[in-house]
Amino acid sequence: MNGASLPIVFATDFGPGTEWVGVCHAVMVRIAPQARIIDLTHTLPKFDARAAGLILRDVLPYAPRCAAALVVDPGVGTQRRAILVLTERGDLLAGPDNGLLPLAAEAIGGVAAARSIETASTSFTFHARDVFCPAAARLSTGTSFAAIGPDIAVSSLVRAAPLIADVREGPIECEVLDVDVFGNVRLSIRPDALQKAGLDGETLNVETSRGRSTAVRRDTFGALAQGEVGAIVDSFGWMTLCLNRASAADMLGLARGSRITLSRGGAVDL
Repeated sequence: MNGASLPIVFATDFGPGTEWVGVCHAVMVRIAPQARIIDLTHTLPKFDARAAGLILRDVLPYAPRCAAALVVDPGVGTQRRAILVLTERGDLLAGPDNGLLPLAAEAIGGVAAARSIETASTSFTFHARDVFCPAAARLSTGTSFAAIGPDIAVSSLVRAAPLIADVREGPIECEVLDVDVFGNVRLSIRPDALQKAGLDGETLNVETSRGRSTAVRRDTFGALAQGEVGAIVDSFGWMTLCLNRASAADMLGLARGSRITLSRGGAVDL
Protein backbone atom coordinates (compact mmCIF):
# COMPACT_ATOMS: atom_id res chain seq x y z
CA MET A 1 0.00 0.00 0.00
CA ASN A 2 1.36 3.43 -0.89
CA GLY A 3 -0.02 6.93 -0.85
CA ALA A 4 0.87 8.04 -4.39
CA SER A 5 -1.05 11.20 -5.38
CA LEU A 6 -3.17 11.22 -2.23
CA PRO A 7 -4.37 14.58 -0.94
CA ILE A 8 -3.33 15.49 2.60
CA VAL A 9 -6.09 16.06 5.17
CA PHE A 10 -4.95 18.15 8.12
CA ALA A 11 -7.00 18.53 11.31
CA THR A 12 -5.92 19.83 14.73
CA ASP A 13 -6.97 21.71 17.85
CA PHE A 14 -4.44 24.49 17.12
CA GLY A 15 -6.96 27.15 16.12
CA PRO A 16 -7.36 28.56 12.59
CA GLY A 17 -4.73 30.98 11.36
CA THR A 18 -2.15 30.19 14.03
CA GLU A 19 1.55 29.99 13.25
CA TRP A 20 1.42 26.31 14.21
CA VAL A 21 -0.93 25.59 11.32
CA GLY A 22 1.15 27.72 8.97
CA VAL A 23 4.47 26.12 9.78
CA CYS A 24 2.97 22.64 9.38
CA HIS A 25 1.79 23.64 5.92
CA ALA A 26 5.28 24.89 5.14
CA VAL A 27 6.86 21.62 6.23
CA MET A 28 4.42 19.53 4.19
CA VAL A 29 4.90 21.64 1.06
CA ARG A 30 8.70 21.36 1.34
CA ILE A 31 8.32 17.57 1.25
CA ALA A 32 5.41 17.38 -1.19
CA PRO A 33 5.30 20.57 -3.31
CA GLN A 34 2.45 19.32 -5.50
CA ALA A 35 0.26 18.03 -2.69
CA ARG A 36 -3.25 19.31 -2.16
CA ILE A 37 -3.73 20.07 1.54
CA ILE A 38 -7.28 20.09 2.89
CA ASP A 39 -7.61 21.94 6.20
CA LEU A 40 -10.52 19.93 7.49
CA THR A 41 -10.69 21.82 10.79
CA HIS A 42 -8.36 23.40 13.31
CA THR A 43 -11.02 23.84 15.98
CA LEU A 44 -11.19 20.29 17.30
CA PRO A 45 -11.86 20.18 21.06
CA LYS A 46 -8.66 21.10 22.84
CA PHE A 47 -6.91 18.33 24.81
CA ASP A 48 -9.85 15.94 24.23
CA ALA A 49 -8.86 13.10 21.90
CA ARG A 50 -12.17 11.29 22.39
CA ALA A 51 -14.34 14.27 21.50
CA ALA A 52 -12.09 15.12 18.56
CA GLY A 53 -12.18 11.55 17.30
CA LEU A 54 -15.97 11.53 17.39
CA ILE A 55 -16.06 14.67 15.25
CA LEU A 56 -13.54 13.24 12.79
CA ARG A 57 -15.55 10.02 12.60
CA ASP A 58 -18.48 12.07 11.29
CA VAL A 59 -16.56 14.25 8.82
CA LEU A 60 -13.86 12.01 7.33
CA PRO A 61 -16.33 10.03 5.18
CA TYR A 62 -16.87 13.27 3.22
CA ALA A 63 -13.15 13.58 2.45
CA PRO A 64 -11.46 11.70 -0.37
CA ARG A 65 -9.17 8.77 0.40
CA CYS A 66 -6.18 10.55 1.84
CA ALA A 67 -2.99 10.75 3.80
CA ALA A 68 -3.83 12.64 6.99
CA ALA A 69 -2.20 14.34 9.94
CA LEU A 70 -4.74 14.33 12.77
CA VAL A 71 -3.47 16.02 15.91
CA VAL A 72 -5.05 16.48 19.32
CA ASP A 73 -2.12 15.56 21.49
CA PRO A 74 -2.02 16.63 25.15
CA GLY A 75 0.55 13.85 25.73
CA VAL A 76 3.03 15.23 23.20
CA GLY A 77 6.62 14.44 24.21
CA THR A 78 5.64 11.73 26.69
CA GLN A 79 5.88 7.98 26.21
CA ARG A 80 2.69 7.83 24.11
CA ARG A 81 3.46 6.39 20.67
CA ALA A 82 3.41 8.20 17.34
CA ILE A 83 1.44 5.96 15.00
CA LEU A 84 0.21 5.51 11.47
CA VAL A 85 -2.97 3.56 10.76
CA LEU A 86 -4.21 2.15 7.49
CA THR A 87 -8.00 2.15 7.14
CA GLU A 88 -10.04 -0.39 5.25
CA ARG A 89 -10.89 2.39 2.76
CA GLY A 90 -7.19 2.88 2.12
CA ASP A 91 -6.57 6.09 4.07
CA LEU A 92 -3.28 6.59 5.90
CA LEU A 93 -3.77 8.48 9.19
CA ALA A 94 -0.82 9.79 11.20
CA GLY A 95 -1.26 10.96 14.78
CA PRO A 96 -0.79 10.18 18.47
CA ASP A 97 -1.72 6.85 20.03
CA ASN A 98 -4.31 8.28 22.41
CA GLY A 99 -7.57 6.95 20.99
CA LEU A 100 -7.98 9.64 18.34
CA LEU A 101 -7.15 7.61 15.22
CA PRO A 102 -9.24 4.46 15.84
CA LEU A 103 -12.31 6.64 16.40
CA ALA A 104 -11.56 8.76 13.34
CA ALA A 105 -11.20 5.59 11.24
CA GLU A 106 -14.48 3.96 12.30
CA ALA A 107 -16.70 5.36 9.56
CA ILE A 108 -14.15 4.74 6.79
CA GLY A 109 -13.81 1.04 7.45
CA GLY A 110 -11.92 0.98 10.73
CA VAL A 111 -8.25 0.22 11.32
CA ALA A 112 -6.82 -2.51 9.07
CA ALA A 113 -3.18 -2.22 10.19
CA ALA A 114 -0.92 0.04 12.23
CA ARG A 115 2.72 1.06 12.37
CA SER A 116 4.94 3.07 14.68
CA ILE A 117 6.29 6.27 13.14
CA GLU A 118 10.06 6.16 13.56
CA THR A 119 10.97 9.82 13.08
CA ALA A 120 13.16 11.84 15.42
CA SER A 121 11.66 15.12 16.58
CA THR A 122 13.60 18.31 17.22
CA SER A 123 11.00 19.36 19.80
CA PHE A 124 9.29 17.69 22.73
CA THR A 125 6.21 19.88 22.20
CA PHE A 126 5.57 20.01 18.44
CA HIS A 127 5.26 16.53 16.98
CA ALA A 128 2.68 17.78 14.47
CA ARG A 129 5.46 19.71 12.73
CA ASP A 130 8.26 17.22 13.27
CA VAL A 131 6.55 13.81 13.05
CA PHE A 132 2.94 13.66 11.88
CA CYS A 133 2.88 16.23 9.05
CA PRO A 134 6.17 14.97 7.53
CA ALA A 135 4.78 11.42 7.60
CA ALA A 136 1.55 12.49 5.88
CA ALA A 137 3.50 14.45 3.26
CA ARG A 138 5.82 11.51 2.52
CA LEU A 139 2.86 9.18 2.18
CA SER A 140 1.11 11.57 -0.19
CA THR A 141 4.10 11.39 -2.55
CA GLY A 142 4.20 7.60 -2.65
CA THR A 143 6.18 6.46 0.39
CA SER A 144 4.79 3.07 1.35
CA PHE A 145 2.91 2.32 4.53
CA ALA A 146 5.54 -0.29 5.44
CA ALA A 147 8.39 2.22 5.07
CA ILE A 148 7.13 4.50 7.85
CA GLY A 149 8.10 2.20 10.72
CA PRO A 150 7.67 -1.20 12.32
CA ASP A 151 4.34 -3.00 12.44
CA ILE A 152 2.36 -2.78 15.68
CA ALA A 153 -0.65 -4.82 16.71
CA VAL A 154 -4.00 -3.14 16.04
CA SER A 155 -5.19 -4.62 19.33
CA SER A 156 -2.50 -2.64 21.18
CA LEU A 157 -3.80 0.77 20.09
CA VAL A 158 -5.28 3.00 22.79
CA ARG A 159 -9.06 3.08 22.55
CA ALA A 160 -11.38 5.86 23.70
CA ALA A 161 -14.03 5.26 26.32
CA PRO A 162 -17.36 4.12 24.84
CA LEU A 163 -20.26 6.50 24.50
CA ILE A 164 -22.64 6.87 27.41
CA ALA A 165 -25.98 5.80 25.99
CA ASP A 166 -28.18 3.59 28.16
CA VAL A 167 -30.99 2.76 25.76
CA ARG A 168 -33.82 0.46 26.82
CA GLU A 169 -37.58 0.74 27.33
CA GLY A 170 -38.18 3.93 29.29
CA PRO A 171 -35.91 6.89 30.11
CA ILE A 172 -32.59 7.18 28.26
CA GLU A 173 -29.37 8.19 30.00
CA CYS A 174 -26.97 9.81 27.55
CA GLU A 175 -24.20 12.39 27.30
CA VAL A 176 -23.45 15.57 25.40
CA LEU A 177 -20.96 14.76 22.64
CA ASP A 178 -20.41 18.32 21.50
CA VAL A 179 -21.70 21.87 21.59
CA ASP A 180 -21.26 23.75 18.33
CA VAL A 181 -20.66 27.47 17.80
CA PHE A 182 -24.42 28.10 17.73
CA GLY A 183 -24.99 26.39 21.07
CA ASN A 184 -26.64 23.31 19.56
CA VAL A 185 -26.18 20.29 21.85
CA ARG A 186 -25.32 17.00 20.12
CA LEU A 187 -26.33 13.93 22.13
CA SER A 188 -24.82 10.44 22.15
CA ILE A 189 -27.89 8.82 20.61
CA ARG A 190 -29.44 8.53 17.19
CA PRO A 191 -33.17 8.69 16.37
CA ASP A 192 -33.62 4.92 16.47
CA ALA A 193 -32.73 4.99 20.18
CA LEU A 194 -35.90 6.99 20.88
CA GLN A 195 -37.98 4.43 19.06
CA LYS A 196 -36.29 1.55 20.89
CA ALA A 197 -36.99 3.23 24.24
CA GLY A 198 -40.59 4.06 23.36
CA LEU A 199 -39.86 7.80 23.37
CA ASP A 200 -40.71 8.53 19.76
CA GLY A 201 -43.58 10.88 20.57
CA GLU A 202 -43.79 14.58 19.77
CA THR A 203 -42.11 15.80 22.96
CA LEU A 204 -39.35 14.76 25.31
CA ASN A 205 -38.65 15.65 28.91
CA VAL A 206 -35.01 16.68 29.25
CA GLU A 207 -33.56 16.41 32.74
CA THR A 208 -30.21 18.09 33.42
CA SER A 209 -28.34 19.25 36.49
CA ARG A 210 -30.22 22.53 36.12
CA GLY A 211 -33.68 20.91 36.18
CA ARG A 212 -36.28 19.65 33.73
CA SER A 213 -37.27 21.13 30.38
CA THR A 214 -39.47 20.04 27.50
CA ALA A 215 -38.09 19.56 23.99
CA VAL A 216 -40.32 19.41 20.93
CA ARG A 217 -39.47 17.06 18.05
CA ARG A 218 -38.97 19.09 14.88
CA ASP A 219 -37.18 18.71 11.56
CA THR A 220 -35.77 22.23 11.25
CA PHE A 221 -34.59 25.13 13.40
CA GLY A 222 -37.11 27.43 11.74
CA ALA A 223 -40.03 25.28 12.90
CA LEU A 224 -39.32 26.23 16.51
CA ALA A 225 -41.01 29.14 18.22
CA GLN A 226 -38.80 31.69 19.93
CA GLY A 227 -37.46 30.23 23.18
CA GLU A 228 -38.79 26.74 22.41
CA VAL A 229 -36.31 23.90 22.89
CA GLY A 230 -36.19 21.55 19.93
CA ALA A 231 -34.99 17.98 19.51
CA ILE A 232 -33.84 17.54 15.90
CA VAL A 233 -31.66 15.15 13.95
CA ASP A 234 -28.49 17.01 12.96
CA SER A 235 -26.64 16.78 9.65
CA PHE A 236 -24.56 13.82 10.88
CA GLY A 237 -27.54 11.86 12.20
CA TRP A 238 -27.28 12.59 15.95
CA MET A 239 -30.15 13.72 18.16
CA THR A 240 -29.51 17.35 19.00
CA LEU A 241 -31.10 19.86 21.36
CA CYS A 242 -31.40 23.32 19.92
CA LEU A 243 -33.13 26.70 19.91
CA ASN A 244 -34.06 28.86 16.94
CA ARG A 245 -31.34 31.56 16.75
CA ALA A 246 -30.17 31.08 20.33
CA SER A 247 -27.99 28.76 22.40
CA ALA A 248 -29.61 25.66 23.84
CA ALA A 249 -26.39 24.94 25.72
CA ASP A 250 -26.63 28.25 27.57
CA MET A 251 -30.33 27.88 28.29
CA LEU A 252 -30.02 24.31 29.59
CA GLY A 253 -26.63 24.68 31.28
CA LEU A 254 -24.98 21.97 29.17
CA ALA A 255 -21.41 21.40 28.00
CA ARG A 256 -19.46 18.59 26.39
CA GLY A 257 -19.59 15.58 28.71
CA SER A 258 -22.73 16.67 30.55
CA ARG A 259 -25.12 13.83 31.32
CA ILE A 260 -28.83 14.10 30.70
CA THR A 261 -31.94 11.95 30.97
CA LEU A 262 -34.62 11.87 28.29
CA SER A 263 -38.13 10.64 29.09
CA ARG A 264 -41.57 10.72 27.51
CA GLY A 265 -43.15 14.15 27.33
CA GLY A 266 -46.76 15.20 27.07
CA ALA A 267 -48.81 16.33 24.08
CA VAL A 268 -48.21 19.73 22.48
CA ASP A 269 -51.05 22.11 21.69
CA LEU A 270 -50.71 23.45 18.17
